[in-house]
Amino acid sequence: MFNKKSTKLIAAMGMTLFAGTVQAATLGTNGDFESGAFDGSWIAFPNAGTTTIVSPGSGGSTYAGQASSINVANGATMKFANVGAGLLTPGQAFTVDFDWKGTNGIGGVIDIRVFSELSGGGVSKTDILAGGTGAGLTADWTNFGVQNLIAGPDVSGGVTVEFTAICGADAGCFSNLAIDNVVVSAVPVPAAVWLFGSGLLGLVGIARKKKA
Repeated sequence: MFNKKSTKLIAAMGMTLFAGTVQAATLGTNGDFESGAFDGSWIAFPNAGTTTIVSPGSGGSTYAGQASSINVANGATMKFANVGAGLLTPGQAFTVDFDWKGTNGIGGVIDIRVFSELSGGGVSKTDILAGGTGAGLTADWTNFGVQNLIAGPDVSGGVTVEFTAICGADAGCFSNLAIDNVVVSAVPVPAAVWLFGSGLLGLVGIARKKKA
């Protein structure tokens, strides 16, 4: 029924259709601070440090968010909170991307985490994107890079991306982290794609059977 060439053609067509169907869908808004404030999905917890809106931002944007801790044994936190609540499903693939810059030293560290949130409070999964001194952190804006993640078993409260600048008890400690252009995107896999994939596998199986 199918020779080797036609089987490869069917598989190639299937992969092309699959790639065209499975596209990242941006979740949430206000990832670039152009309102000049922590609003929308943003929540700031200065604790014993500071959380501020600074200018300029990255890539020509006007504003960025910044968390700083200096000579205080605590951490200043900025949260992009409950993004995609009601849209993400358990185990669904999603991505996180942002621009960052900063400095730290003498006990200062950076901590960036992503939480799969429960609607009633609590988390079902934690992903650590950066910890410690923050490898790759520079004094100039750079892109952190797209991080491919999988939602936890309960993501009814969406996902929260948490950025924290932390200082210990060391004298002279400093930790500064600025972020901008934060994007959280879901990777939808419609049921039609799975049905198509099953049919494709069936066709390939028939071809191999006929050949045998």
